[in-house]
Parts: sequence; structure tokens; C-alpha cells
Amino acid sequence: MKIIFKKNIKHFTCVILMSALSACNTVQNSADPNTPQTKTSRINTQLGMAYLQNNDMQRAKQKFLLALDQAPNSPEAWYSMAYFQEVTGNSAKANEAYLKAIQLAPTSGDVQNNYGTFLCRHNQYQNGIKHFLLAINDTRYLHTAGAYENAGLCALKIPDLHSAENYFNHAINQDPNMSTSLLELAKLNYHFGHYKEAKYQLEQFLLLSPANAQSNTLKMQLDNRA
Repeated sequence: MKIIFKKNIKHFTCVILMSALSACNTVQNSADPNTPQTKTSRINTQLGMAYLQNNDMQRAKQKFLLALDQAPNSPEAWYSMAYFQEVTGNSAKANEAYLKAIQLAPTSGDVQNNYGTFLCRHNQYQNGIKHFLLAINDTRYLHTAGAYENAGLCALKIPDLHSAENYFNHAINQDPNMSTSLLELAKLNYHFGHYKEAKYQLEQFLLLSPANAQSNTLKMQLDNRA
């Protein structure tokens, strides 16, 4: 299941188990997904994410630890625990847990994307982009547009505007409904002086998403050039 966490993550797309927002793609899991232990572990990971979203840290940690006890070879359980450690301020332990997930499923797009978001949130931009591109290399990964978008957001922080533009364009080519990529492309094209392209991308963004402070500012800037 894909969830876009707003808390401490900004726009990065982090694929975690529990969400009512959208369906989940299958993780290439080192643990057999069909065993009773793995199924129970997945349920406890989902419960842990629910508790975490409700800021019930004690119950969240309890469920994540239980999930790991039940399926110690599950990358899902490890990267969910990693996210818990990050949210609760234990970046070093979070990094260890993300690396454990990668060790268990090195070709998993979910695992690589999640570690990339962690790295970019902690200012390791080039390394984060490397892991987004590894996620894209997973032919079974369903969220390549999100990984490209994440790479673009990470590149903006370097800042490497031309690489960011390239990644956002890839995201749009993969999925024309990537609204964040559309808005970022519009802003970049305005910066580069490509006002016609910026106006078109802003219009496409507004067809998908409600106006916000950034889009309103860009619209005023474009209107002043009319």
C-alpha cells in the first residue's frame, strides 16, 4: 500500500504497509509471504502503522517488535520499524533497519524507494537519488513515477535544477497525474524563462489539485508577464 506521509517527510512518497488511500504493490520479500507467521507479521505491521499515525508510540513499537519476532526476514517489517525509529528521533537505528531491509530484498523497489526518502530527508541527496534509481530498476515496481518524482525533489535540494527537471519529466511520462511533478516543472520552466510551458503545466496541475500558495504565486507571476 502506498502512503504519502506529511509528517517530517514533506512531499516524498514513502511506500509503507498501512493505508486506506491506495492499493499496495507486492514487495519482493525474503520471507515466504504465504506462511501464517508472515501473514500475522503483516497484520501487526499494519496495526503498528495505524498506531503510529495516531501518535500512540508505545503500541506502535509493540506491534512492530511483534511483527519482527514473527517474521525476522520480512523487509516490510524492517522498513516499517525503520520509519518508526526515524519518526521517534532515532536516525541511527532507522538507518540500520533500512539497511537490514535492503539486505533482505536488495532489488525491491519499495525498499529502495523508502531508503531513498530517508536519505533525502537527512540531506544525503546524491545517495538518496541513487536509491530512487535502483527502485526504478525493479521491473515489478508499480510506483516508478513516484520514485522519479522523489528523485526530482531530492535534486532540487542539491540544487541541481536540470536533473530535477529531467526526473520530473520522467515522472510525468510514467504517470501524467503526478501533480507535484507538474507544479515543480511549471516553477522550473518559469525560472528558465519558458513561460508558455510553465503556464501549460500549471493549468494541468490545477486540473488535478486545488490551488495552493505556490501555484497562486506562480499564477500571479505568469499573469504579470501576459
